[in-house]
Amino acid sequence: MTGLLNLNPLAPRYETARRPLYTETTTSQALYLPIAPPTLGTAGAVIGRELYSGKAFIYCPFSAFGDGLPGGNMIAMGDTGRGKSSLVKTYAARQIRLGRKVVVLDTKEQKEREEGEWAALGRSLTGRAPVKFTPGGGARASCINPMDPAIAGKRQIELVRTIVELGLGRPLGEFAGSALRLAIRRAHQRATADGRSPVLADVAAALRSPDATDAVAKKRSEEELLNDGLEASYVLDRLCGTEQDASGDLLGMLDGPTSLSVDLDADMVVFDLTKVPSGGVAMTILVAVISVFLEEVWLRPLCECGAEPSQHERRVVDTSSGAWELGANPDSGCRRYTQRKRILVCEEAWHILGTPQLAALLEKFLKFARGYGLSCIFIVHHLSDIDDSPETQAALKMADTVVVYSMKKSEAEDTVRRLGLPAWTAEHIMRLRRGVALWKVGEVIYPGVQHLLTEAEQHLCFSSGSMTDLTTSSPDLE
Repeated sequence: MTGLLNLNPLAPRYETARRPLYTETTTSQALYLPIAPPTLGTAGAVIGRELYSGKAFIYCPFSAFGDGLPGGNMIAMGDTGRGKSSLVKTYAARQIRLGRKVVVLDTKEQKEREEGEWAALGRSLTGRAPVKFTPGGGARASCINPMDPAIAGKRQIELVRTIVELGLGRPLGEFAGSALRLAIRRAHQRATADGRSPVLADVAAALRSPDATDAVAKKRSEEELLNDGLEASYVLDRLCGTEQDASGDLLGMLDGPTSLSVDLDADMVVFDLTKVPSGGVAMTILVAVISVFLEEVWLRPLCECGAEPSQHERRVVDTSSGAWELGANPDSGCRRYTQRKRILVCEEAWHILGTPQLAALLEKFLKFARGYGLSCIFIVHHLSDIDDSPETQAALKMADTVVVYSMKKSEAEDTVRRLGLPAWTAEHIMRLRRGVALWKVGEVIYPGVQHLLTEAEQHLCFSSGSMTDLTTSSPDLE
């Protein structure tokens, strides 16, 4: 696909020499070109070629936005081994070379390597190990603190309440919610007096020892205020453990200070969730915390030059109304503020989309993706893995790009029905060969897009080592 001009083909911002892509015969081009769908332009990441016309297939939701593509969210699906993960990995790496930043929630483990399948790609691009979460902690395990000062006060209160409600399995009442807010404030005060950042254990302690002045302010006795928050304190104890019982569901993952390994300024950050039990409360709460952490820290407004909006000059564009826009940044030499583009990848996304609470949390990312300069990518096997809850359906409807690899008959028909694709696509999807997918970008359908990889990408994106004899065969696509 490309002639590489650097020893590291995945290094950010290195040029490649693009060679023209052709079909096998000019006859097929002549037959198809009159009815071929329009190209998506020449700006963006090279995916491969559009088989029926032979044209290069180049895709970038940020470049195509507004020209028939209302948003940048994508869902990729298909049977195992057809090329889903391989596509998204190479796409993410190629987008990084265009200046994008990528975060991956990796829940797909490679048993032979004892780590997530995105770990190797992340190391090759950044030189950093994945942010790995392990129940109980341990060597090289990471931790994110929901009470981290990087999370704004109101969002922090909402996050801690979400953690408690997910652990409890139901919403908190008014009295319990009020006691929790007071305890969070007291936890901050007491931890600051000790010269450290508060953690969830401080909130549990504050719930069990309410302040007399808080009771007076709320027209409650100290005993009433204690009873208001006692159940929430027990939930936090169960989740984070105590000195007497070190068996919490979130022990070693959310019960301490944020690890230094969590560097959200890297080009690619891989959150390795492969050791966290899927479908349980720990996975649900962990993804919820990561989502808020990303929203508050990773998605903060930032220009592609690396400067914040306040460092750019305001330029009046309409004197009568006073309308203005962000212009140049004298310090960096940037001529105009351009929002930095980011990509969030959810591997094995049925863990998230199949949980209504998590689908609702990520719905905010999807709904406001355009304002964030964000593209969310979900990788699933089949839509049957995902329930029909309103939250999940809302998330699916906001995926403006759909990539479908080969599926069996029942799954293909279900996918066509749930996504509202034309009836003819069901049989077409069944006949797609490995590495070829049907793409729906906005309202335009590209029936056969072949994903092409370089040799280096094949080794980094290969994820079926346990089923393949590499001494006698070349790496597969997924």
